[in-house]
Amino acid sequence: MTHDMNTSHPVDLAQFLNTAWSALAPQIVADKRKAQVVTLSTVGQGGAPAARSVVLRANDRSRASVDIFTDAATPKCAEITNDPRAALTLWHADFQLQLRLSGTIEIIEGTQAHAAWSSLPDLALPNYGVSPSPGSNIPTPTSYTRQPDQARFAILRMTLFDMDVVSLAAPIHIRAFYERRDGWRGLWRVP
Repeated sequence: MTHDMNTSHPVDLAQFLNTAWSALAPQIVADKRKAQVVTLSTVGQGGAPAARSVVLRANDRSRASVDIFTDAATPKCAEITNDPRAALTLWHADFQLQLRLSGTIEIIEGTQAHAAWSSLPDLALPNYGVSPSPGSNIPTPTSYTRQPDQARFAILRMTLFDMDVVSLAAPIHIRAFYERRDGWRGLWRVP
C-alpha cells in the first residue's frame, strides 16, 4: 500500500476503494446514536429530488450493493417504484470521508425479506406497520399507531453504478471516482 506522508488515506486507487467500502460497513449496535446514517435521495413527485436520512443495514461488495430497511408504505417506495434511480450520501466522521453513490434500487418484500425481518430486535418491529401510512397528515403529533406488520417490511437494495469518494483528512484532501462499468478501476479527481 502506497501512502503519501501528508494524508492518512492510501494514495493507491484500489486501497482507497477498500477504505470506501470499509466506511460503508453498517454498524450493528444497540445505541441508535452510533447507527450508520446515510442520506437517500430519490426522484420525488413531479421529478424534484426527495432526500431523507436512513440507516445503512448491509453491504455486499461482490454484488456492489447496499441495503436499507423501510416500511413499504412510505412515500419513498412509491417514488422508487416510479423511478428506481437513487443516490446515497455518507459522511463518515471517523474516516473523514464523504461518499456519494448512485445506482438503482430494487424493493425486496415478502418471503425474500423474511430472514432480515427475523433478525430485527423486537423493539424495531413496530417501525414497520405504522398507521396511518408514514407521511400522512394527522391532527396531533401522536395520532398514529405502531403495530408490527411483516407484510409492510421491505428491503431497499441499491445496486451501485458509481462512487465518488473524498477524503477530507488534513492536511491534504484527495478524491477518486469509481464506476462499475470499468470494474471499479477508478481515477483521481481534484477534491
